[in-house]
Amino acid sequence: MLHVWLHRGQAGLRAALIALGLGTALHAVPTVRAQPADVVAEHAASLAAAGRHLEAAARYEQAAKRGFLSGWDARLALLAAREYAAAGEFNEADRMVDKVRNRVRTDEERALLALVEGGLALDRGDASAAVVPLRAAPMSVPTDVAVDVLEMRGRAEIATGQHVAGIRTFEARGALLTDDAARRENERRLFDELVLHLPAAVPAPAGTSQRERGWLELPGIVASAGTPTSQTAFRVRDWLLQHPDHPGAAFLPRAGSAVLTVPMGADASIALLLPLAGRQEAAASAVRDGFAASWFASGSGDTRTRVDVYDTSAGAAAAYQRAIADGASVVVGPLLKEDVLAVVNAQPSGLPVPTLALNSALPEGAMPPAFLFQFALDPEQEARAVARRIGEDGLVRGIALFPEGAWGQRVHAAFVDELQRLGTVTLTSAQFYAPDAKDFSGPLRAALGRFGGAGDRRADRSKPPPARNAVAEQAVGPQFAFIAASSANARAIRPQLRFQMTYDLAVYSTSDAWEPSAHTVADLEGLVFPEMPWLLYSGQGAPELWDAINAEWSARVRGRLRLFAFGYDAFRLAQQLGRGPGVAGLNGLTGTLEIQRGDGHVHRSLQFARIEGGKPQPAPPGLSVFPATPLTNPGGTGLPR
Repeated sequence: MLHVWLHRGQAGLRAALIALGLGTALHAVPTVRAQPADVVAEHAASLAAAGRHLEAAARYEQAAKRGFLSGWDARLALLAAREYAAAGEFNEADRMVDKVRNRVRTDEERALLALVEGGLALDRGDASAAVVPLRAAPMSVPTDVAVDVLEMRGRAEIATGQHVAGIRTFEARGALLTDDAARRENERRLFDELVLHLPAAVPAPAGTSQRERGWLELPGIVASAGTPTSQTAFRVRDWLLQHPDHPGAAFLPRAGSAVLTVPMGADASIALLLPLAGRQEAAASAVRDGFAASWFASGSGDTRTRVDVYDTSAGAAAAYQRAIADGASVVVGPLLKEDVLAVVNAQPSGLPVPTLALNSALPEGAMPPAFLFQFALDPEQEARAVARRIGEDGLVRGIALFPEGAWGQRVHAAFVDELQRLGTVTLTSAQFYAPDAKDFSGPLRAALGRFGGAGDRRADRSKPPPARNAVAEQAVGPQFAFIAASSANARAIRPQLRFQMTYDLAVYSTSDAWEPSAHTVADLEGLVFPEMPWLLYSGQGAPELWDAINAEWSARVRGRLRLFAFGYDAFRLAQQLGRGPGVAGLNGLTGTLEIQRGDGHVHRSLQFARIEGGKPQPAPPGLSVFPATPLTNPGGTGLPR
């Protein structure tokens, strides 16, 4: 066992962090084309719904600008402020509010202003300041705005200790919802807030209803579920007898099924389990160093949670048992699939503390034990995201190439399954290739069929190649290619694909096709792939770690930049798991992270990049990736290259 702050590898990072402070870099905002304001606003709404808050804010701000004489549209500017706040850009949100505070005229605009001001106050830790504008917000507004105001108001009231008022506000919100699933989610949000801010164990105030008393008592029962000495079963029975048919019964702990967490106390500690020797040492070290950077940035020396590092090289199950015996409140790791399974199998009665495994190890559909969460840089998640992106880009037919082996089979299954779910995109051919090959013309020709072979030459070189009509082929041929490949294979396949066709087409991949340490890669021009915000925007969210990596660690980071971000986010998730079940995700370096309540998986929503000028650039939805004019190979009849 090693304390994380004793690692020699962190000494330079510590100095860099102290020298640079903890300032937050502004996000780079993608460039957008001029469009009508209503179109831009509609696009912004879709981005917001997808959790792409920074891009949505930029679009809303663009739509809000009405010209020099007309000034700003207050409603759209406030929507921009709301999205900036959701992306963590509080100063940008303040800027938008300042532009239109005196332009607010309608009840909807007043409610939106209250939402933004209340949300900013909550984000800055001042719940009392949030209550005032939210209670004053008018309710004669569209239902979607009213339910948002009531949710935030309920959160602020509970955070300030006004639990009964908060319960009543959430109940009022539920009365506005017409869908049963939405009402259940409202009850879940109320429960989460009550667990996050536990009501005092005192008699309920006069005038409190039986239903409200049930909500007040419930969090204490759940919070005690992880305490070995608690009499949880008896407390659950008594609660059910006193509160029959209460909606909170859905959140009571049940052995082997509920995903529960326990709050971190003053003596809490996090155990980090990694293979610090052997084949995976380099990868594990990158995760550890990213984890340490996040720990260092989490506060001052006297407030940081203690972190102990355990080497799993000699056995992950034994390392896990040592961490539990040493009093770990939360465990992060192991890193390898087989080690995760070893830990789970060694705990047949369930895991004793929240455990954030750094891999997805359980079979599909398997019910995870209580306290197990799985966080992974999962290529299957990326393949599904690419399939959805292809649909968003309006493409309807294409081909795909996958490497032979287990990795390629998993990515193939995920990609094809997601296309089938979409129902709007047809995969005309999927081919597998040998990952150690140099010539990929065979699988490319098989995938392209009659649309391949554009670069072929006749045996008699004195005769011209057969004429081909690029325009006609583009009209009926594949519109996209999905290439699942390593960076080396992608650099070879992309130009060979171009050589095979009379026209260029949109090419997508997972992030494995791009090596972040590369300077420029002209062969991948136009490639679209999901990427971590930290890499796409050159260090946003953790500039100190970015600077340290590009300075004293630059010689040993090649191929492992994503693992630093992975470790950084793992620490932040561990902190949230230790605070209780009310917090379910974050805007991380690796993407927008959300803990799925059903199976404990951490879902990662990614942004997309497109290689332009040999380097990744943000690729917002709607970016044209399919040229309107064919670019031809010799033998085609379109415009020459």
